[in-house]
Amino acid sequence: MKNRSFISIFAILFAVTFTASSCDDMLTPELKRYSENYAQDSVYSAFGILKSLQNVGSRSVLLDAARSDLSTTGIYTSDSIKSIADFENPEDGDNKLLNAADYYHIINSCNFYMARVDTLLEKNGVPEMKREYAQIQAIRAWTYLQLVRFYGSVPFITEPVATTEQATYLEKNAPRVNKTNLADMLLEAGLYRAYELQKQYGMPNYGEINNGYSRYTTLRMFVPIQLVLGDAYLMQNQYQKAAETYYDYLTDTKIGSPNDRNEVFKVGYETNYRDGQIAGYTLRSNDWAECMKFNTDEQLFVTIGAANSTMGKMLTDVAQTFGFKTSSTVSGSSGSVSVEPNESYQQILPSKNYLSLNEQQHYCKWESQNGVETIIYFDDLADGRLYGTAPEYEFTRGEKSRIIDKYAIGSMLYSSTSWGASSNFFSMQYHITLYRKALLYLRFAEAINRMGFPQIAFGVLKDGLWRQTFPTLDYKTIDGNKYYINKKDTLGIFLPKKDEAGNVIVDSLGVAGLDTCLFADGYAADTTLIQRNVPYLSSEPKAYAGGMYYVTLDEMVRAEKYKFLSEFWTKDLWNNQELESGNFRAGIHSRGCGNTGGHQDTVYTYAKMVAKKVAANRARLNGLPYQSQVELENRLHIGDMLLTESAVLPDSVAAQYADVTRITDDEIINAVEDLIIDECALETAFEGHRFTDLLRFADHKTDAGMNGNDWFAWKMARRNNSATDDASMYDAGIYAKMQDDTYKFFQLPKKK
Repeated sequence: MKNRSFISIFAILFAVTFTASSCDDMLTPELKRYSENYAQDSVYSAFGILKSLQNVGSRSVLLDAARSDLSTTGIYTSDSIKSIADFENPEDGDNKLLNAADYYHIINSCNFYMARVDTLLEKNGVPEMKREYAQIQAIRAWTYLQLVRFYGSVPFITEPVATTEQATYLEKNAPRVNKTNLADMLLEAGLYRAYELQKQYGMPNYGEINNGYSRYTTLRMFVPIQLVLGDAYLMQNQYQKAAETYYDYLTDTKIGSPNDRNEVFKVGYETNYRDGQIAGYTLRSNDWAECMKFNTDEQLFVTIGAANSTMGKMLTDVAQTFGFKTSSTVSGSSGSVSVEPNESYQQILPSKNYLSLNEQQHYCKWESQNGVETIIYFDDLADGRLYGTAPEYEFTRGEKSRIIDKYAIGSMLYSSTSWGASSNFFSMQYHITLYRKALLYLRFAEAINRMGFPQIAFGVLKDGLWRQTFPTLDYKTIDGNKYYINKKDTLGIFLPKKDEAGNVIVDSLGVAGLDTCLFADGYAADTTLIQRNVPYLSSEPKAYAGGMYYVTLDEMVRAEKYKFLSEFWTKDLWNNQELESGNFRAGIHSRGCGNTGGHQDTVYTYAKMVAKKVAANRARLNGLPYQSQVELENRLHIGDMLLTESAVLPDSVAAQYADVTRITDDEIINAVEDLIIDECALETAFEGHRFTDLLRFADHKTDAGMNGNDWFAWKMARRNNSATDDASMYDAGIYAKMQDDTYKFFQLPKKK
């Protein structure tokens, strides 16, 4: 391969895609099943392209995981993985995991398809090819997205390539696509039309296929255009367009039920008592682990593997690389794959940075003790998702090690004294997840935060965006003045009280006093409560207790003009009917940390977490030791009030904070962004996104006037450090490499 250009070979491979289905495997379409409703050529070719996706799905996971700050290598790591992990920058052709031709194979197949398909064809008055045309456009767009993620800048080919000469010419002369123009070029090349077709006709759905183990719906094997386009917009720092596009997916009834798109899978702890005393806690992570299984609404886009070689390609390489020995059993055309942890297979392991980030989290749970409802924090057990992602396992030689099991899911039981895992604990998953629901919401939060809505973005993490969690923007007009009120918790959101000179009046705690108004139902709103960290007063605390109390009137009013924000509290679609049940829908952070919403959790709060990240960033930039960072963190907020530039403090309090630099709006957005980055790690670790997530976030920071490149290099260089170490502690070698763009992207092969 080294002696050939990377594009010229895909002309040779073209015939493979369109004849791939000639072999009898799981992705061979049963044409008789579709003859009444679909053109056979359309189905045949679409399945051939889906087959090609199998070749790159696993690779995307492994290429990202090897480079991530969340992972490290071990004594059994192969040279090919280690060269990537050490950023030796191997060229395509020097490393078996690097093969850009496989991506261009998909692209060329899509180009041939779109050149040949007749989108005007109808059968019984029903369009036959439009769904397929739109989806093939989406798959091509997704493939270019992956190439830009991994290679930075690549030739943009939109016409079929049938000869080596044609490919060689295009390799040199085709326009280049990169992160700055990706969305624009995709739309111009036909994705805009495809978007309109998907909105009108929906996505292809050929029913179910049999992979030898079970039957799987084909709908999830196709990628919604909004997910690809939203990610492309984020690459270009077009935050509003990204947010609009993601929200459009959430409300697109043509491709599924929007009501199912914010369901939360959670871990849970059970308390064990002995002689009336707490004896330990048992963590059940199998609920959250369900999110990686195929037959859930969490899965938005996947590629399917066969259960045995007689049925097609087996996607076992990810599980094997993470430390599992696989074996298959075959009975006729059926079979299954078994997985068993084996230390000699472990090539990628969780890093110290990833583990310490999990250990910093606090699980929050309401529990009744002697008739009194109280909050319990499980400080010693960390984020529950850790045990569903990288559980400890005792290998045969008696040593415990954490093993990444997202692709060999188990149902972990953990107590204060022992693990319940055994060799038959894990089970093979027959697909590679390429996009899931939690990732979508994290991307949405990323976009709206950079738009200037950090409080609502934090709400994605803490509470979930539901009508019941938002403050209610109702109002009363008194003496010609408009007063806003949050009636939900009998707490008002009003304009601050001012004295005759126009100065804001504050109480002894430094909290701005707000006008109180008597409402028709006879209660007075004590609006000062909204500014304080006051637990929700109820004998039976609710999941939504207090709601998004940290969202200010200013941010709510500014958000009203954006449909993709305001509809979360005005549209019936976003009513949460499950809030009263134990399986309520909530924020992403609740997936691993319990009932963190509203006033319930006094640890994961807006003011505390923003102050924490602002202090950490200042410590990094100014060389402060960790202890000074902690001290600064505690001085950047007073209870639930951030020490912002606009915060008003009484003289008695202001003197104590005179030496503290106030928090700017830009610092708040950057801090919430860092919280989103952390949540991406906790929720989507080892799913193929982390390294390029950090690159994209670094671009956001640079676009906002920060040195994003330095931040990225520092972040990557701390993969083997605890998250609580001094900011000055990092791997100088990795830091130097990550300052150089050459090492951030793989190199396309050069003609020798």
